[in-house]
Amino acid sequence: MTITTTEPGRSPGGAADARRGADDGPGASPRWWRRPWVGPLALVVAVFLVMGIPRYLTFDPAESKIPPNPQYPWHYPVLVVHVLTGTVAIVTCCVQVWPALRQRWPHVHRFSGRLYVAAVLPGGLAGLAVAYASPSGLSMQLSTMMTSVLWMGTAAAGVRMARQGRVDEHRRWMVRSFALTMSIVLSRVLGVVYDHTILPPPVTNNVAELIAWGQQRAGLASWPGWILPLLFAEWWLVERGAGARHRARRARREAARQAAARQAAAPRP
Repeated sequence: MTITTTEPGRSPGGAADARRGADDGPGASPRWWRRPWVGPLALVVAVFLVMGIPRYLTFDPAESKIPPNPQYPWHYPVLVVHVLTGTVAIVTCCVQVWPALRQRWPHVHRFSGRLYVAAVLPGGLAGLAVAYASPSGLSMQLSTMMTSVLWMGTAAAGVRMARQGRVDEHRRWMVRSFALTMSIVLSRVLGVVYDHTILPPPVTNNVAELIAWGQQRAGLASWPGWILPLLFAEWWLVERGAGARHRARRARREAARQAAARQAAAPRP
């Protein structure tokens, strides 16, 4: 898995890579300012994990952020599986987008990619089961189910492309999978924003009102939590592909101009 892309239909050694090689030098890792978002992303993920994961490591249902559904005794154990496999997926995502790792330790990059896929598939299946039994409302259930299906589907498509040797397509599918992996972080951030803006917690002891508020909040945070990252990923892929095609055309024009200049400068017989 990786999130770098090249022009569709061209090999990784195409014009875009040639331009990057000219900027960074042969065999050099991409300079840090070309990936300024990697550090902040890792920091946000670390904060998210520290604040959310320890409560599930106790294996105590009372510590769960999502109330276990008493109608389904398996709900909490499957939720823990979903959380832990999701944690592995998020961590390996951060490892995968680290440019220096791909350059200097490609075997580690490949191993972490396999570990990512090994976490996504059971994590997605557990997500479907958790959504089915979730007490967070129909909107949240449908959103989580759709996210789980897309999460597994994009990872499976990426693996299939890799096995067929279609590197560019593999990278594009893994970009989409990466966006879906990070959706849980954005949805939690949106939930906090809603608490302090458009959807503050109700000041009441009425259980029905609290449940209705919680379900509304969960649904409003869940849908944009995965739709926005996926839309951004598609925009990024389109823009990067267009940029690669533009650089390739510019390189061809420059090569043609230089060839014409050499031919004009050549002595006439």
